[in-house]
Amino acid sequence: MERTTSCRTDKKITSRFILKHMDKIITFYFKFLFTIIPILSFGQVISPTNPYTKNFVSTTMGSSGLVRQSAQQQAPKLSDIESAFDAYWQGKDYTVKGSGYKPFKRWAHHWQDYLQEDGTIAPPTILWQAWERKLEGESQQDPFGVPDENTINWSNLGPAVVTNSSVSISGQGRVNTITKDPSNDQTLYVGAPAGGIWKSTDDGVNWTPLSDNLPQIGVSGIAIDPTDNNIIYIATGDDDAGDSYSVGVMKSIDGGQTWNPTGLSYLWYNGKGTSEIFIDPTNSNHIWVASTDGLQKSEDGGLTWEIKQDGNIVDFRLHPNYSDTSIIYAVGYKNNNSKFYRSTDKGETFSEISSIPSNANRIVVETTPAAVDNVYVLTAYDNGDGTYKGENSFQGVYVSNDEGLNFTKTAETDDIFTSAQSWYDMALTVSDSDPDVLFVGVLDIWKSTDGGDDFTQINAWNQRTNAFTHADIHFLRYFDGVLYAGTDGGVYRSADDGVNFEDLSNTLSIAQIYTVSTSRPDSSKLAGGLQDCGGFALSGSNWNSYHGGDGMGTAVDPFEENTYYGMTQYGGSLTRTTTGGDGGWSNNEFIASGPVKGEWVTPLEFAKSGDLYAGYDQLYVLNGGLWKQLSNHDFGHNLKLLTIDPININNIYVATEYNVYKSTDGGITFTNILQTDNYVQDIEIHKTNNNQVWVLSSATVYSSADQGQNFTSESTGLESARTISHQQYSPDDSLYLGTILGVYYTDKEVNGWHSISGSLPNVKVSDMEINPYDNILTVSTYGRGIWQTPIPAVTRPSYDLDLVRINSGLGSDFRCENDFQLSFDVYNNGTSSLSTFSSETILNGQSQGVENWTGNLAPGQKMTITPSLQQSINFGDNSLSISLSNPSETLVINNVGTVNFKLLDPPNSYGQANTTYLFESNEDDWLIVGDPVWEKGIPTGASLNQVNSGTTAYATNLDGNYPDKSSSSLVSPCYDLSQLESGNIRFFMGYELETYYDFIYLQYSTNRGENWSTIEGFNGFDGAMKEYNYPVTENMISQNIIFRFHFLSDSLENEEGVVIDDFIVEGTVLGIENEIDLDIAIYPNPTIGRFTIDTNGQFKLEHIKIYSIEGKQVYDNNFFVEHSKKEIDLSNQSKGLYFVELSTSDQRKIIRKLIVE
Repeated sequence: MERTTSCRTDKKITSRFILKHMDKIITFYFKFLFTIIPILSFGQVISPTNPYTKNFVSTTMGSSGLVRQSAQQQAPKLSDIESAFDAYWQGKDYTVKGSGYKPFKRWAHHWQDYLQEDGTIAPPTILWQAWERKLEGESQQDPFGVPDENTINWSNLGPAVVTNSSVSISGQGRVNTITKDPSNDQTLYVGAPAGGIWKSTDDGVNWTPLSDNLPQIGVSGIAIDPTDNNIIYIATGDDDAGDSYSVGVMKSIDGGQTWNPTGLSYLWYNGKGTSEIFIDPTNSNHIWVASTDGLQKSEDGGLTWEIKQDGNIVDFRLHPNYSDTSIIYAVGYKNNNSKFYRSTDKGETFSEISSIPSNANRIVVETTPAAVDNVYVLTAYDNGDGTYKGENSFQGVYVSNDEGLNFTKTAETDDIFTSAQSWYDMALTVSDSDPDVLFVGVLDIWKSTDGGDDFTQINAWNQRTNAFTHADIHFLRYFDGVLYAGTDGGVYRSADDGVNFEDLSNTLSIAQIYTVSTSRPDSSKLAGGLQDCGGFALSGSNWNSYHGGDGMGTAVDPFEENTYYGMTQYGGSLTRTTTGGDGGWSNNEFIASGPVKGEWVTPLEFAKSGDLYAGYDQLYVLNGGLWKQLSNHDFGHNLKLLTIDPININNIYVATEYNVYKSTDGGITFTNILQTDNYVQDIEIHKTNNNQVWVLSSATVYSSADQGQNFTSESTGLESARTISHQQYSPDDSLYLGTILGVYYTDKEVNGWHSISGSLPNVKVSDMEINPYDNILTVSTYGRGIWQTPIPAVTRPSYDLDLVRINSGLGSDFRCENDFQLSFDVYNNGTSSLSTFSSETILNGQSQGVENWTGNLAPGQKMTITPSLQQSINFGDNSLSISLSNPSETLVINNVGTVNFKLLDPPNSYGQANTTYLFESNEDDWLIVGDPVWEKGIPTGASLNQVNSGTTAYATNLDGNYPDKSSSSLVSPCYDLSQLESGNIRFFMGYELETYYDFIYLQYSTNRGENWSTIEGFNGFDGAMKEYNYPVTENMISQNIIFRFHFLSDSLENEEGVVIDDFIVEGTVLGIENEIDLDIAIYPNPTIGRFTIDTNGQFKLEHIKIYSIEGKQVYDNNFFVEHSKKEIDLSNQSKGLYFVELSTSDQRKIIRKLIVE
């Protein structure tokens, strides 16, 4: 774990140097500021060769490849660019791996935090100047009350060392470039798109960041002075995806401890960038860099620069014979055509070589010391087939044997890209010992051993082989006979030409994280969603990857500290781990597919009740493993934010880009309460006074003191803020603000916002959580992983009883007979145990009386209480209110709650134990819930075409493949297994499912489908129809149990699916002395404590004894003959299985099983 202390002194030194020289830079640029052509706000790079930006950019492109505009034109808003993107993709399949859809969505999501008031992306100078103001503010004395370095102590949690990295398809974060110290073979450097430059001095075992003190930069090129390895140059920005600004070329003369701008600075420009950078091996003052302005050269160690070849130069190489530096090769674009340039006079002049295609969408170049006369070029192009894949397809490998004068295309014509994303990542390298060994990387890595005539795929992004690397290959290069790869998931190295790859990403904390969520009692248990690297879970000090894709929304169960949920992009799939991530993918559970396509980061949040909500086109709640739609409002756009009132869960706030909506009925109906000028970034509610609401939009905080009825706005004085959090129980209403440059603080006694970033890198804070139980502030960053710091402790109340949920038990999709039960959950938020409190129940406006509870409710514990009702529940609409009271409690706002519900007829009938469901007639029909995937009939698939008996069965698709992105359940009738002494669940099944990503689960529920327990999960291929057999366990002994086969598919590949036949629950019924008719009911069963024994007037019972499963007697009482019902309370007993012994007046005994939950 990386731990640092305050770096303010170092920052001030760097700042003073920059401020000292900034006047010269500013003076220089102001001379030209009003004569330059304004630049279109594309961040750094969104490649003009993208199919979806090609037409849009073509009218605004200059001949250099830079985006131009006339004096009459306005720079387009980010929303305009997104609209062009969406228009291109209308009707196309964006879900195909490697389609190139995701990189743009990442880009757009990132840059929405850097918008100016007119909706265009701000130039990098805005960030730079904000950084300078931050340094100046940190050098001054903070006002009293602002947390200082005595409290604030940031530590980096990672993910940097991942426990299960060898068995999961995970990754640490994207790497753009790699280089090796020419004078020290143990020293490596890597550049990340948002995490800066990193250094290893032990050959890649451990890594140290070198640019945390700078405002967030990307690094796309690194050059080390061969005569003095303390001198380092970096080409800044993200040349592949535009995830960070480029500020030109920066230089360090102390081994990367401090950095200074060179004469090539892009502070005042948007849309410009740098990529590859090399130092002349014969004169280290001569530096070359590829840029969007052209190939530029400095002859004075970076002080001044001159463009030697104009155009958008994207790659270049110096001649591999270091004794001959006169020859230089460069590739790029000019006048909308791809170009190959060659110089023989050290770059003073260049000539264009015509034997390279002019219609390439992307082009890269490589050389090798193994054949110094050889030059290799790889190109991608639009093959004209009209598909998105064809628009960035493999064009060819071209080889020159005469130092770039003439090129010949190799014989390879197959699609070695296997994707449409070559505009985003495309790499080429050649062995430094064998000129016939070539490697090409786009989605995966391909190898040729015959000079490029024939390529073979050596790895696959979803197969963990010895040659595995993460997907999306941005960089390939040989250093000293060793092949290095930079990918979307980190750094890899092969010493045997690609047969085996070694992951060097440990301790490289460069994750671009979208969200973070911590457990209530312990902030060391948390989950984060990583760009392109899936969901990561931390438990104590162990990181584990627990799902793939792009990790997005995360949520930790408020009552189960080891249960984490994670979403993929667009809310496509929801995965759960119940082990805090331990065991990684082997212990995760695919819960549900998204009901529709959501936002890139679909909001996900737990209510205090333990219900999990998500925002798609509407508001949804997770119910029985399926997303249940709550709202039906015309929002006009997908929901991008979701916040649930921490006191009253009926109050739910959601937001689209510019609008905030509120529901007061639990998400059923919504009202627009606020419109903003800029994107809404966050919504926060006061934790103990829910009248107070804050809405964050760019640099403005909107504040409401009346639950959103009225708002006032106030500028933060900061360029852009991303997230805002209120510290619960804070007497001064402490607020923490996550911005694009760290974390700021204010409260009602402090004027303005003050940086508390300390040693936190100058990086965008994407999400933030405050835990009042351990007084830890956790932030996720976009490029530097997850960080935590202690914050000033708050005093939690001794007594804080929280009504977290009212359970009507009637809102689920499944209900059996005799399972109706009202209850409510209370949670002890205080620091002291509760021994007594009272509750009043009001049903349909009528008080049901006040009941007193006594016992011991420890801090951090939840319990369920069943109230007594004096009147019957109405069929149709009902309203139930609960009010709690404790004389020692001062915080009473969270002691009341109301729920509205409907009493409906049960939708599914009872099944019979020891009866086989053959699925041959209508009487054997089961319920289908969710997507209409399941069919009953004759299976005729290519692989799945068998049944066990008869002719028909249930299948996910009887005659073909199942659909992608589906969630569907095949649900059994109810079973009464309360009298089953021993038993088995038996059925026949064959399945063919996409490995790793699509699943079929056998599950059961004893609480109307609110929670499902998994008996077994299946994945992969086992198409033969064969028998599966599982024992009926103690947890299944219930009067009302249902089973289901729960099918889930992700958004990509599909197979034939599943066939189910001949389902039976079989076993032996519990023995009864002097067997009699069993017309006796015990309900509810399972129970949370209270239950009723009902003889229905058929028997005269005299005595009741109850035994635990260990044989201990826990209850002994008489049953009065004149009564047919008796209510018993076992809420003071432990959860588990009990035996109820009923004695009749004629000396007979009846034994029933009872489960206490």
